[in-house]
Parts: sequence; structure tokens; C-alpha cells
Amino acid sequence: MINNVKANQNTTGLSQYKNIKNICYLIPEIAKTSHFIAILSFCIPMGGGSIAANNKNFKINYARSLFVFLILIYFSFALPAQDSPLIQKNESFALAQVYMNLSLTEKYFDSLSTSRISKIIPYEENVLESFENKKFIRQNANLYNFSYSLLNFNKAKLLFRDRREVNRDKLVEWKNELGLANRYYKRALEKPMFTRLDTSFYDLINFNQDSEKSLYWGIENFRAKFTPYFNNDIYPEYQKLFFSAKRANNFNFLALWSSAAIYDLSLEFSILNAMGEKITNYLKPSGDIIYTLDRKLDLISRYIQLKYIASDQFNKTLTEFQIRELYDSYDSFNKDLKGEKDRFIIQELNTAVSKTLYNELQKKYPHEKVQIAYSINNPSPSGVEAMEYIKIDQYFFPDPAPLASANITVENYQPSSTVLGDVDTHISGILRTAGYRNQLHYYYDLDGFALATSLEKFNTNGSTIAEDERWITHLGSEGKFSYYEIFKSLFFEIESEFRMFVFIVASKNVTFSTEPPSPGDVEFLIQHSYETLPKDLKEKSLPNKNLTVIVYYFHQNDIGQVPELELSGTLSALDHLNLAEINNLIRND
Repeated sequence: MINNVKANQNTTGLSQYKNIKNICYLIPEIAKTSHFIAILSFCIPMGGGSIAANNKNFKINYARSLFVFLILIYFSFALPAQDSPLIQKNESFALAQVYMNLSLTEKYFDSLSTSRISKIIPYEENVLESFENKKFIRQNANLYNFSYSLLNFNKAKLLFRDRREVNRDKLVEWKNELGLANRYYKRALEKPMFTRLDTSFYDLINFNQDSEKSLYWGIENFRAKFTPYFNNDIYPEYQKLFFSAKRANNFNFLALWSSAAIYDLSLEFSILNAMGEKITNYLKPSGDIIYTLDRKLDLISRYIQLKYIASDQFNKTLTEFQIRELYDSYDSFNKDLKGEKDRFIIQELNTAVSKTLYNELQKKYPHEKVQIAYSINNPSPSGVEAMEYIKIDQYFFPDPAPLASANITVENYQPSSTVLGDVDTHISGILRTAGYRNQLHYYYDLDGFALATSLEKFNTNGSTIAEDERWITHLGSEGKFSYYEIFKSLFFEIESEFRMFVFIVASKNVTFSTEPPSPGDVEFLIQHSYETLPKDLKEKSLPNKNLTVIVYYFHQNDIGQVPELELSGTLSALDHLNLAEINNLIRND
């Protein structure tokens, strides 16, 4: 078959082919394997194109990699295997080759044709399914499961490529393939990776921490791409359930959950659970990947829960604490409602509907609301918005949060840590290791806490800034940060970047205002904060919680100009986490 390969009529391609062919004669037991022959059909230039169509450099580089690989694999097979040398060589080579081809397919996916990928994927799947030696699979569980993860990830990407006409069956197929990719990825991590004394074989096939991180973020990226499709598919069903509850007091919570469960969307009946209605405890997403329920659907879910509690069908007697929780939930719902731009929500869940719901709740559970946190006054003549605390000795992070440069949310964060003190230990430990020691500030926020870093100077290229120049702070005689000193240090910088991270851990959704913070607002928050997590929060149990990372990024163009909040979106929250070398903070253990 090798002799019958028709190479493209170019000197470089023919030369590469001859080099590989010569190596095959040196290693007959490898060259004769069906997998090797088939791989050549993908990688060597042929009449119908190559694995990287219109990309000659890719063909040459891949051929060279295979050339070196065959030379070295002839002398040593480092993958663990059975005692039989033939089994060891054939299985080790086949698994390594599967990994390399799936890895390269994923890396150069956008430059490959659909027909070419459609040939590669089933072939590599057949090879993986052909492994029957359980001892070999067990000893090479990392690479074996990682290869399966790459296989399913490539399948998911291929399905997403053809998305011109999608229906529910196709969307479920998207979810299932990406879910399998995530499941095998997690299995690959069950045993420590890259801890072998001799990593030369892994180095040879480029199986390392970079490839592990690349796959993790690839799966996360496609999770984000799939999410709006899943939400939009079930939105009409949620609209019907909304009308049924609004017009006929028909509350079908099982239907709400069933629609969300199709795509493992993160629907939670937190309001009902807080009121002691335990019928929905089992209705939790349980898939390989939990997708974020869009706010417009979440608003419908919360409206139906509140409407049910206000109806005659809910006959529980609530404690004073539960009543406060009920109206806190309504306030949160009402705030999110005001910020939603969806046409259906604006038309059907308008101010009048929200007010009617409030009156129904008041009639059944009378409650006088008392403002105990803070208010934001109108801008002062200086243009700085001052937060005035009312009858309170606690520090709260603003709700809604000031407009941010970027943000990202991790659903079901650290599920094994149910106490907030343990979650804080995890987050603060990572931050201190990354250089944020003595630069952390704590607040009460929602039903959890917020943790902010001090304002810092950073470089967008990731280069390090000297410690004595990094932190834009100045301690006055009373041990408080001086806004004047902060402003002065910012004012006399030349084209600089400044940043503050905020990490919010809570079960409730974080909302944002439309007003950006000024340097004065940031300084105010730094002044009014705790040095450590308050004791009552340390001991608080919060099993179901999310982590929201908020970035406030200020850019200064030139000397003498006041830094302004960067809202262009050129750097995502993930980019900032990578630059600060704290991206492992958002990974669930």
C-alpha cells in the first residue's frame, strides 16, 4: 500500500515521503502495522490533498516529527505495557500515534476540511476500541483516557462546525460528545500525570502540562459556545410555563426542570428550598458538564416560584427569618429584572407584573422592608460617588456590582467544600502564592462573601513588575489608604495598566450596574473592608455556590491623564487570570 501512495508533484513532499519510507525499512515491525499505514495516508501528500490542506509547512513539520518519532521509538518504548516485546511495541506505538493524530487534528482543526476530519475520527476511534489488554490500558490510563477525551472533543467540534440547521436531537448530540470529552479528561487526571521519572517518551509525543491545559480550556470554550443554543432551544417552553403560572396559577416545576435537564442547565429552586418546600431537592443537574441557565430563563423560574408562594397552593407558615429571605429573593429578582434586555421579559415581566407579585406577597406575608446595608448618593460636585452606610457595622460589597471590564462565572464551585471558610482557604492560598499576600480585602456579599485584591500595576505582556512598584497604595498615619496618594501615584504614571480582582462566592447570581467605578470608588472599597473573612462567614455552610471573578481594569494613556476603566473587552477575565498566573483558581478540584 505504501508503494502505491501517490504524492503531490512537488519536490519537498516527495522528499519527505522518501525519508519516511526509508525509516519504514529500518523498522519493519512498526511499518507493517495497519495503523502506521493508515496514518501515512492522512499525513503524506496525496492527490486529494493532505491533512492540512493548503498548509505546506504543516505537512513538512508533521513528517519531520514522525521521522524523529520512528527513529527514537525503534530504540526505546517508554510506555508501560505487557511483558511481550511485540505487544509492547505495537500497543505503545498505536496509542502514542492515536494521541498525536488526535492532538494535531484538534490543534489545526480550523484549517482541515470536514471530509478529512470525518475520515480521521472514525479511524482513530477504531484503533482505541481495539485495545483489549486491560493491564496495558490500566498502566497507561492517563494517555489512554486523554486520547479518548481528544477524540470526543474533536467530534463535538465537528458537530458544531455544521450548525446551519440545528434541532434538539443535534443539540443533545453536541452536549453528549462534549460531556464525554470532559468525562475522559477527568479520568485522565485521576492518576497523577507527568510524574514519571523518565518523561522522555511523553516529551517525544508532546504529551505534557501544556497539552493538558489546552484541552481543559478548549472544553470550557465550547461549553460557553454551546450554552446560548441550549438556552434558546428551551426558551419557548419556559414562556408557556410562565403564562400558565401568571394566568391560571398552574405551577409545573417538574416541566421547568425537565426542559433544563435536557441540556444539564443549572436550574435551582433556591427560593422554594429556602421556604422549606423540599419537593425539588432531587431536581439538580447531574451531567458531565453543567451549563449556565440564561438570566431570562432564570427570571421566569424565580417568578413562578414567587408566584407559587404567593398563591393559595402554598400553605406553609414561614418564620420571620424565612420571610426576610423571601423578600431578599424578591429584591434580587426585581434587580435582575430591571437589567434584562430580552424583548419577551420586557413585555411580559414588566414593572406592573412585578408590582402585582409584590402586593400578592405582602398580602399573604406582610413585611416591612428595612434598609440595613448602604445607599449610593447622587454624584458629588467632584464627580466621585460616595457610598453612605446606614445603621450598620458590617462591610458589604456593592450589589449590584459596579460595571466591570470583564467577568467570568464558575458554576458549582468547589463542591467538596461546603463551608465558606474552606473555600476562602482555597482561594486565598492560591492568591498568596501568586504574590497577593497582605493585599486581600473581604466583604459580606449576597449570601456569601466577596474577596478583592488591592489595586495593582501590571503589564499586558505578562512580564513581572517589581514588588515595590506593583501595588498602588500608600499607608497614612492612621493606617488607612489615602485616595490622594493613590490618585497621585496613578496620575504620574506614563501609559500604564492597573487592575483589581474581585472574587464573589455565593449561591445567588451576581448582577452589575451600568455605572463604572472611579479610582475613588475603588479606594473607598479598600478602606471599608476586613483583613480576613469574618468569623460568622467562615463557619457558614453553603453547599451550592458559584464563583464569579470580576476584573476592574484601568488604563492610562499618558502622563497627567486620569486612568479610565477599560471596557473594550480586549482582555477577557481569563486573560487577566492567565497574566496574573492564578488561572488554576477557577478550576474545580
